[in-house]
Amino acid sequence: MISAVYLGVAGCSMPLGQGGNDPFETANRTVHRFNLALDRNIIRPAALTYVSVVDPDIQNVVANLSDNLSTPGDVANNILQGDLESAVRNSLKFIVNSTFGLGGLAKPSEQFGINGETGDFGQTLHVWRVPEGPFVVLPAFGPSTSRDALGVVGDLSLDPLGPLMSEQAKLYSYGIRAADVLGKRGNYSTSLDSILYDSADSYEQMKLIYLQARRFELDGTQDDDYFDPYEELFDDD
Repeated sequence: MISAVYLGVAGCSMPLGQGGNDPFETANRTVHRFNLALDRNIIRPAALTYVSVVDPDIQNVVANLSDNLSTPGDVANNILQGDLESAVRNSLKFIVNSTFGLGGLAKPSEQFGINGETGDFGQTLHVWRVPEGPFVVLPAFGPSTSRDALGVVGDLSLDPLGPLMSEQAKLYSYGIRAADVLGKRGNYSTSLDSILYDSADSYEQMKLIYLQARRFELDGTQDDDYFDPYEELFDDD
């Protein structure tokens, strides 16, 4: 459940300032049950095996490669959002890590302080003032909104590396990103399992945490009105 891994594995169910718009709850719960079965029978066992067998240093290399492969997409979204400074910094980051970092195996850009804001097309749509829309659960991807679901399609289309890659290179790219997701699923298994399998209603818990985390990511400030779900994630683990 990819978006659950990336967007807020927090052991908190604080009420949202704005209620979730969930007109498709019946269908969403059906997809959620499918995702739980997929996670329980395939993703979770694979993730736990991955983190137990693969050396942490190798996991870190995989995460670096995945980040490097994602950087051109960040640049594209930076440009669409009008954040030219981040677009330049992320372009430099990609060049430095692809050359001095041996294709992204390492991240020497961090030593030079070169790093721009990450971006996805759902975030770009938010900047363009597209409404969040109803909450939806996507097969395999997990919790989302109609805006972010459209963003997933946009990100697949926006990947600047896509047209330049051979079929073998694309398979390599997908494999690296999938391995990175497995690593995150395995390393954060305690928090995720608590949400997915120990909650009285894992669907509601997942929805609250996803929407809170996503809204914080898009609009969050340091004001008292906002709770950073990432802080509790890393404090717990």
